Amino acid sequence: MLGSSCKSVSVFKVQDLDGRWTIVSVQNEPVTLENMPWLEFNIEAKRVHGYTGCNTLSAGFEPDSKDVSAFQMITPITTMMACIHFESESTILQAINNVTNAKKGETPGQVKLVDKDGNTLLVMEKAA
Repeated sequence: MLGSSCKSVSVFKVQDLDGRWTIVSVQNEPVTLENMPWLEFNIEAKRVHGYTGCNTLSAGFEPDSKDVSAFQMITPITTMMACIHFESESTILQAINNVTNAKKGETPGQVKLVDKDGNTLLVMEKAA
Protein backbone atom coordinates (compact mmCIF):
# COMPACT_ATOMS: atom_id res chain seq x y z
CA MET A 1 0.00 0.00 0.00
CA LEU A 2 2.77 2.42 0.81
CA GLY A 3 4.16 2.06 -2.71
CA SER A 4 0.84 3.00 -4.29
CA SER A 5 0.53 6.19 -2.23
CA CYS A 6 4.02 7.27 -3.32
CA LYS A 7 3.11 6.62 -6.93
CA SER A 8 0.00 8.81 -6.72
CA VAL A 9 2.22 11.84 -5.95
CA SER A 10 3.41 11.85 -9.58
CA VAL A 11 -0.12 11.66 -11.02
CA PHE A 12 -1.35 14.78 -12.77
CA LYS A 13 -4.70 15.78 -11.28
CA VAL A 14 -7.48 17.57 -13.13
CA GLN A 15 -7.21 20.37 -10.53
CA ASP A 16 -3.65 20.97 -11.80
CA LEU A 17 -5.14 22.14 -15.13
CA ASP A 18 -6.43 25.35 -13.52
CA GLY A 19 -5.23 28.35 -15.53
CA ARG A 20 -4.11 29.01 -19.09
CA TRP A 21 -2.15 26.52 -21.21
CA THR A 22 -0.58 27.06 -24.65
CA ILE A 23 -1.13 24.16 -27.06
CA VAL A 24 2.34 23.31 -28.42
CA SER A 25 1.60 20.07 -30.28
CA VAL A 26 -1.40 18.20 -31.63
CA GLN A 27 -1.22 14.47 -32.31
CA ASN A 28 2.59 14.61 -32.08
CA GLU A 29 2.89 17.45 -34.61
CA PRO A 30 4.24 20.81 -33.39
CA VAL A 31 1.89 23.78 -33.63
CA THR A 32 3.47 26.46 -35.82
CA LEU A 33 0.67 29.03 -36.00
CA GLU A 34 1.58 32.71 -35.61
CA ASN A 35 -1.07 33.08 -32.88
CA MET A 36 -0.68 30.00 -30.71
CA PRO A 37 -3.85 28.21 -29.62
CA TRP A 38 -4.56 27.91 -25.91
CA LEU A 39 -7.01 26.50 -23.39
CA GLU A 40 -7.88 28.04 -20.04
CA PHE A 41 -9.44 25.85 -17.37
CA ASN A 42 -11.50 27.24 -14.50
CA ILE A 43 -11.65 24.28 -12.12
CA GLU A 44 -14.06 25.87 -9.66
CA ALA A 45 -16.60 26.73 -12.38
CA LYS A 46 -15.93 23.48 -14.32
CA ARG A 47 -15.49 25.53 -17.51
CA VAL A 48 -12.86 25.73 -20.21
CA HIS A 49 -12.46 28.35 -22.88
CA GLY A 50 -9.78 28.95 -25.41
CA TYR A 51 -8.50 29.92 -28.81
CA THR A 52 -8.12 27.18 -31.42
CA GLY A 53 -6.09 29.02 -34.05
CA CYS A 54 -8.88 31.21 -35.45
CA ASN A 55 -12.04 30.65 -33.45
CA THR A 56 -12.79 30.68 -29.75
CA LEU A 57 -13.96 27.64 -27.83
CA SER A 58 -16.14 27.27 -24.77
CA ALA A 59 -17.09 24.08 -22.94
CA GLY A 60 -17.93 22.61 -19.62
CA PHE A 61 -15.96 19.74 -18.19
CA GLU A 62 -16.68 17.15 -15.56
CA PRO A 63 -13.93 15.55 -13.50
CA ASP A 64 -14.25 11.78 -13.02
CA SER A 65 -15.04 10.98 -9.40
CA LYS A 66 -13.03 7.71 -9.57
CA ASP A 67 -9.90 8.85 -11.45
CA VAL A 68 -8.18 12.12 -10.42
CA SER A 69 -6.63 12.60 -13.87
CA ALA A 70 -9.79 11.89 -15.90
CA PHE A 71 -12.40 14.33 -17.13
CA GLN A 72 -14.95 14.75 -19.88
CA MET A 73 -15.47 17.82 -22.04
CA ILE A 74 -19.14 18.76 -22.10
CA THR A 75 -20.65 20.32 -25.22
CA PRO A 76 -17.63 22.15 -26.68
CA ILE A 77 -18.78 24.96 -28.97
CA THR A 78 -16.80 27.35 -31.14
CA THR A 79 -17.34 30.54 -33.04
CA MET A 80 -17.69 30.00 -36.80
CA MET A 81 -15.29 32.45 -38.47
CA ALA A 82 -13.72 31.51 -41.80
CA CYS A 83 -10.11 30.52 -41.12
CA ILE A 84 -6.91 30.43 -43.13
CA HIS A 85 -5.62 27.63 -40.89
CA PHE A 86 -8.80 25.53 -41.07
CA GLU A 87 -6.94 22.20 -41.21
CA SER A 88 -4.87 22.98 -38.10
CA GLU A 89 -7.91 24.19 -36.22
CA SER A 90 -9.95 21.17 -37.28
CA THR A 91 -7.22 18.83 -35.97
CA ILE A 92 -7.13 20.70 -32.64
CA LEU A 93 -10.92 20.51 -32.26
CA GLN A 94 -11.00 16.82 -33.13
CA ALA A 95 -8.30 16.16 -30.51
CA ILE A 96 -10.18 18.18 -27.86
CA ASN A 97 -13.33 16.14 -28.50
CA ASN A 98 -11.43 12.89 -27.75
CA VAL A 99 -9.56 13.93 -24.60
CA THR A 100 -10.30 11.86 -21.49
CA ASN A 101 -7.26 12.28 -19.20
CA ALA A 102 -4.41 14.58 -18.28
CA LYS A 103 -0.87 13.34 -17.67
CA LYS A 104 2.37 15.01 -16.69
CA GLY A 105 4.40 16.15 -19.66
CA GLU A 106 8.05 15.51 -20.42
CA THR A 107 9.16 18.74 -18.75
CA PRO A 108 7.98 20.76 -15.73
CA GLY A 109 5.08 23.03 -16.65
CA GLN A 110 3.93 20.70 -19.42
CA VAL A 111 0.85 18.49 -19.58
CA LYS A 112 -0.37 15.88 -22.05
CA LEU A 113 -4.05 15.46 -22.80
CA VAL A 114 -4.70 11.88 -23.86
CA ASP A 115 -7.54 9.72 -25.19
CA LYS A 116 -9.11 6.69 -23.53
CA ASP A 117 -6.31 4.47 -24.90
CA GLY A 118 -3.54 6.72 -23.53
CA ASN A 119 -2.59 8.21 -26.92
CA THR A 120 -1.25 11.76 -26.63
CA LEU A 121 -3.60 14.16 -28.42
CA LEU A 122 -2.40 17.54 -27.17
CA VAL A 123 0.73 18.73 -25.40
CA MET A 124 0.33 22.00 -23.55
CA GLU A 125 2.67 24.27 -21.62
CA LYS A 126 1.61 26.47 -18.74
CA ALA A 127 1.26 30.06 -19.93
CA ALA A 128 3.24 32.68 -18.05
